[in-house]
Amino acid sequence: MKRFKTLTYIIISITLVFASCKKSVNRNVECDDIEELILSTDFSNCEVYEFTKKSDKIHSTDTTSNNSSVWDELQSHHSIGDFHISYEDGTRDQRYAEICKDPMNAENDVLKFKIIEPHIREGTHKKGRVQANFHDNQCIKEYYQTVRLYLHPDIEFLKQWEEQVHWLSLFEFWNNANWTRERNPFRVTVNLIKNVNGPAENMYFAAKGDRDIILGGWDPIWYETAENFSVPFGIWMEIEMYLLEGDESTGRFYMAITPENGEKSVLFDVYNTTQHPRENYPDGYTQINALKFYTTDKIINQMKDNNKKLEIYWDDWIVYRSKDLTD
Repeated sequence: MKRFKTLTYIIISITLVFASCKKSVNRNVECDDIEELILSTDFSNCEVYEFTKKSDKIHSTDTTSNNSSVWDELQSHHSIGDFHISYEDGTRDQRYAEICKDPMNAENDVLKFKIIEPHIREGTHKKGRVQANFHDNQCIKEYYQTVRLYLHPDIEFLKQWEEQVHWLSLFEFWNNANWTRERNPFRVTVNLIKNVNGPAENMYFAAKGDRDIILGGWDPIWYETAENFSVPFGIWMEIEMYLLEGDESTGRFYMAITPENGEKSVLFDVYNTTQHPRENYPDGYTQINALKFYTTDKIINQMKDNNKKLEIYWDDWIVYRSKDLTD
């Protein structure tokens, strides 16, 4: 009898989950496939300002121009529902984003993400997050971006940690998202990882495409580690990314890196599904964490307890919709 009641509860829970799922914001929206520049910024003449207790935005500080800034244009862009920097919770003493000087060139302005201590409660643990979001997007079925990334040299300290590193996310693309209760949640994520216990000579980037299986967590459909490229710290890297919505025959994820004064390396060129396998109405990437810094309390505390800085920098960010990678 007890087993029957448990089974009944599970069935009812699953039924309620599916019943409460909503259609995507893109459903029945007419879209074109014309290449379009969404954003191009070098983070000069702008600043991060508080929008809510849990999020910030960016605006121009140039008072000499009567023209709208790239940030104004981004907020009103027809394909972008909203742009903001999200923290989920916490205070500035625990995490923040800011425009600051380039750590390698004091004449250059860049965007900095910093996590000081865990600030988001998740069950019995905590985590930390700073990320730039494009939310409630429409008609982004083919996404392309380039951005320069600088990982603070202190992050290399994680190579000496006794534990593996699997959860330090830098990019994430949602099709669809689970927190919006859209049907068939699926995501493509890029993480910085250390895949061995104990000291390691190298850290790598890893990419995965996984689906939300509701009550059972996440199920990876594909997973790749770029062991052909040892991630450098304390230097700038240009990252090129391309994502095409599609099934196992038509989907594609591509990522290449060019370290400053170095050669270009293709880390991932995955031809596989970039949408949920049960998705019958593919309608683009409604939620995009285009620049992300998201990790577990164990990593944050490991850095904090050893007086190491957990911070990264971004520069020269360009985003396109419907841009062919071969262009």
